[in-house]
Amino acid sequence: MRADNCHAAAAAVLRKALARNPGDRDLLSHLARTYCEAGKAPRAIRLYKRLIAADPDDPAPYERIDRIYRDRGMFEQAVRLYRGIPRGSALKERSHERLHFLLVEKLGDFPRGIANLSEAISRFGPSYRRCKDLGRLYAKRQDWRRAARFYKKALGFKADDADLIGMLGWALAESGRLSEAADCFRKVRGTFQGAASLAELYLRQGRLADAETELDALGARYAGNSRVAIGRAELALRRGDASTARRICEEALLRTPSYFAFELAHGHEVLEAACKKLGVPAEAARHGVLARALKAGPDTYTALITLAEKSLGGGDLDAADAFLDQLLRLYPGNTRALAGKCEIRMRRRDPRGAVEIGERALQNANPKYREEQARCHELLSRAYRALKDRTRASYHRARAAAQ
Repeated sequence: MRADNCHAAAAAVLRKALARNPGDRDLLSHLARTYCEAGKAPRAIRLYKRLIAADPDDPAPYERIDRIYRDRGMFEQAVRLYRGIPRGSALKERSHERLHFLLVEKLGDFPRGIANLSEAISRFGPSYRRCKDLGRLYAKRQDWRRAARFYKKALGFKADDADLIGMLGWALAESGRLSEAADCFRKVRGTFQGAASLAELYLRQGRLADAETELDALGARYAGNSRVAIGRAELALRRGDASTARRICEEALLRTPSYFAFELAHGHEVLEAACKKLGVPAEAARHGVLARALKAGPDTYTALITLAEKSLGGGDLDAADAFLDQLLRLYPGNTRALAGKCEIRMRRRDPRGAVEIGERALQNANPKYREEQARCHELLSRAYRALKDRTRASYHRARAAAQ
């Protein structure tokens, strides 16, 4: 029996059982799950909302609806779901955690993320996690004074958190309070983060000999570390050797993991300055834009894909291509990035190149991201049409419509 027939049969049995026992929560839950598995999300959501109405303090139906919305990219609907939890509900405090995830991690909406955490602290009091997360959001907004204030509050709950002490140090440094920042970094100098931050602060202060001493010590302990190499690149730059700085920094960025957004941003700042001195203004500008986006964005992927698609939308194909190359180095085979490269080939009137990239994108595609697959099929349809291959063009046009 086909899966859709199985779901239909199961749903029919459950509906009959519910007709005899309309308030049975287990039956409602099983029927909702059956609808969900059959791809009938609206029906599943209606049943889960019946469960919420019957027991507003049960978290399970909220979690099920949340998953349905997230799987379909309907993040604003998930936000409304949690915002709708009444004030007196036992789930209200927990709802702020889910809202933080949705607003910050999924939507990148820092202003609403700040408002959500501020409301949670006002209603339920400060905590280590709330204060630390709020400090990080203020740091993303470059509101360093407030960032430092909430990092200090978080340290009141966990005074020995070395990472948090380092974060406070950078908030103080960005606020111009360099002496206090140095004190923070010295407290955690025994850690890699503390020693690297102290070296970078010395570079910022122009204390090049002190920076070199710290970098040499780090290099002896952490051979080949990309952050240490970026520090050495900045040291070379500050000593007037822009060519060496560029070479070291480009090599270091090839080794930098995608999740180290701070380190990547620092590297691109060094490259921006080096390229300016070497008389390569267009490349310098790209590095500068990327550094600022990495500092402001929720994560490296979002920063890069946003810049690439903005450049593509504005017709700057060279910049878009460069940003997508950077993204694919960090996220090999990413479908959305490959779709962007495919579109660039089409705009450059290279349908054969577009076909090669588009077909590769579909091989790596995650079935969950249907919009990306539809875009690839639509681009391939155009590419094959340009190559006079009507059969393949029709196939991809139909697949695009079906997504």
